[in-house]
Amino acid sequence: MVRFLMVLTLMWIAGVAFASRLLVAQDAASGGTVWDGVFTEAQASRGEAAYGRSCAACHKEDLLGSGTAPALAGDAFFRRWNESTMDEVVQTMKGSMPQEAPGSLDLQVYVDIVTYLLKASGSPTGTGELRADRDRLKLMRVTPPPSR
Repeated sequence: MVRFLMVLTLMWIAGVAFASRLLVAQDAASGGTVWDGVFTEAQASRGEAAYGRSCAACHKEDLLGSGTAPALAGDAFFRRWNESTMDEVVQTMKGSMPQEAPGSLDLQVYVDIVTYLLKASGSPTGTGELRADRDRLKLMRVTPPPSR
């Protein structure tokens, strides 16, 4: 009986270990969220410079917008894009901005601008840059800040 309980316990431990590894692998395959450190400080800085050249005239340097140009940071950003994929954010931006020349920037520049908006909204930087890989961007979700 003791041997049976030991085997049963070992099988349970192995099952828990397998399930936890499966969940970690599934999260990695899903692309995660904007709270997983998916861009670098340098990338957000490039995005800030591009924002200054192409977006700030309407959306303002402080990202708070004015008139018909909406705010692009903080709660306003997360309300607008909640549960959207990063690809949806980038493609919407590319299809409509800059207002006088939609789609005129390189796709990577749009991605860099979004990383600046994310950093300004409190998303953490990480060690790898976010690339203009649409398949990868489709797996990554914009979510509100995690509860602390």
